[in-house]
Amino acid sequence: MSLIALIPTNIVLAADSTKACPQSKSDAKYIGKLRVAGQITQMPSVQWGIDNGCFKKYGISIESNITATSQIAIAGLVGGSFDIAITTPTNLVLANANEGFGGVIIAPRHGYKPEELIRAKMEPFFPGELLLQTALIARSSSEIRVGNWADLEGKKIAIQSFLSADHAGIATAMRKVGADYKKTEFLTLTSQQMVDALKRGDIDAGVINDPFATQAILAGGIVIGYPNAYYAQSGYLGDPGVAVVYLSNLQTVKKNTKAMRAFQNATLLINHLLNQPENEESFRKTYIKVTGVSAEAAAKIKLPTMIERNLTPADISYIPNNLFRIGFIRERIKATPLIF
Repeated sequence: MSLIALIPTNIVLAADSTKACPQSKSDAKYIGKLRVAGQITQMPSVQWGIDNGCFKKYGISIESNITATSQIAIAGLVGGSFDIAITTPTNLVLANANEGFGGVIIAPRHGYKPEELIRAKMEPFFPGELLLQTALIARSSSEIRVGNWADLEGKKIAIQSFLSADHAGIATAMRKVGADYKKTEFLTLTSQQMVDALKRGDIDAGVINDPFATQAILAGGIVIGYPNAYYAQSGYLGDPGVAVVYLSNLQTVKKNTKAMRAFQNATLLINHLLNQPENEESFRKTYIKVTGVSAEAAAKIKLPTMIERNLTPADISYIPNNLFRIGFIRERIKATPLIF
């Protein structure tokens, strides 16, 4: 039985009493509902926007659906179950290249600051503190040494999906030290499952997303390194490089153009507000409500840097070359996904 099998379920949460999104005197004309799907680690910002009236401000309502992997969310787009999926640009590039998906980036979620990516390659790492939202975490008794990517050869490493940004990051880091990532045993688990698998000793390490990464550290896990620091590209002129986006496909966008534009505007507002210190406490509380992690873990998680501008093709142009370089695609891809 597949370890990643999970039936999408709706998030049902009580609305927050505070309204961080500035409200107009009269509600915007209702446009319609959009069904958003993604992994549970990416849903807190969506739910925060729902709780604080940000989508309502632009005339749309949101149905949130949790999926075990981004691939399931993308498959739901193709099948018509979802309107928007949350994933990395890498998954989108691969879906377009290998499956003719025709994906369109609707809006950005979060990214990595240039200084974050630089620091995440430097040792020693800060014990008990995450430098990025995603980290390779090993069990305390593992033979994998901190920062030693060659030690991953012959080990059992959990990732959330094959040929993903996390997978590519590990491959890139191992190649830089002359190690062969093909000698590593990769298996797919959700971030929640990785925490329990580490405790049981079923895996040597896992690439875990926050807030479950912090939960794993609190349980005794050790940060080995940050795969995305070796794969992701920082933004221009100090902007954060894009890590996760909201996407749809051309057919769905054509049917819901006004709603998609409203979603984009609402998301950019949400991203701006979540970068403000005064909203940090409510954002951490939303992590608890959506993911079920402990208050201790929520208090320590590395909050993402949300991207406050629309993306351009230049923001993701490096991805095809990186995928080709490590052998994830056989031919260089010239076309990049469309930007809504």
